[in-house]
Amino acid sequence: MLSLPSFDNQRLIFHAARQTLRKAEMARLAVREWLNQHDCELEEWKRKTASELGISISRLEQKLLASAQHQAITSKGDDDANSEDNSV
Repeated sequence: MLSLPSFDNQRLIFHAARQTLRKAEMARLAVREWLNQHDCELEEWKRKTASELGISISRLEQKLLASAQHQAITSKGDDDANSEDNSV
């Protein structure tokens, strides 16, 4: 059986996680709407940038994806290092 403080902590953690998911879903919908509204501009930017770099649009998209993945990994590593520093 859970003690009352333990139950309260679990309830607060669940509530925070639910709020985080709700906010993430709202952000996802907002980004999707923005992308849909600016699709033509993004396609034009990709075409122009690929032309300036002398590569195909698909190659540019691959480079952008690889860069975003690298940035996400680096950012996650920084977050992990910061959480370790804070816990010491």
